[in-house]
Amino acid sequence: MNMNSNLYKLLKFICIYIFFVNMVLAQEEVSNDNLPVINKTFFPIAVVDMQAIVGQSFAAAKVREFIDNKKKEFTIELKKEEEALKLMQEELSSQRSILPPDEFAELEGNFRKRVEALQKMVAEKNQLLEDILSRSVQKIQNEAIKIITDIGTEKGIALTLDTSTVVIAANSINISKSVIDLLNISLPELDMVAIMSIGVNK
Repeated sequence: MNMNSNLYKLLKFICIYIFFVNMVLAQEEVSNDNLPVINKTFFPIAVVDMQAIVGQSFAAAKVREFIDNKKKEFTIELKKEEEALKLMQEELSSQRSILPPDEFAELEGNFRKRVEALQKMVAEKNQLLEDILSRSVQKIQNEAIKIITDIGTEKGIALTLDTSTVVIAANSINISKSVIDLLNISLPELDMVAIMSIGVNK
């Protein structure tokens, strides 16, 4: 009885051992089958720095210049309104003890409305500049993507990634410089009047 029991345990151990050996061999076979695919198949990849492409383009430089000029215009306009409000406030202070309460309250209410209008104008001007920048960048990016697509088609590139999503990439597969050069030819500047009119026509 004990002999049969020991034989049964031995056979059971051998079966389990063979089962695990076969599993390991199968996994190694799968791994080995995958290795030639990685090593032998060429998968053409390129990387681009989209932020640098947009930032270093001629079009972007002119957009920045346009926005800076608009900021200067808005600053002059706002200073004039602020000076007018300052004079209005001084006049109110001098008339506080002279005018009847109801008349003074009306003038004070007008002053507050004008202050609110100025605050609204500042917010609108800032939003306008943000919209101009956003729409300009979008147009430059769209043109850059067309160029990247053309380069990919010409050179048989299967995948192009942004450097912001890549940990390590060889300089040899970075086509940013080529994209910038072509971008400066195809889109040296933007029609800023047209870009500003987009928000007006909404």
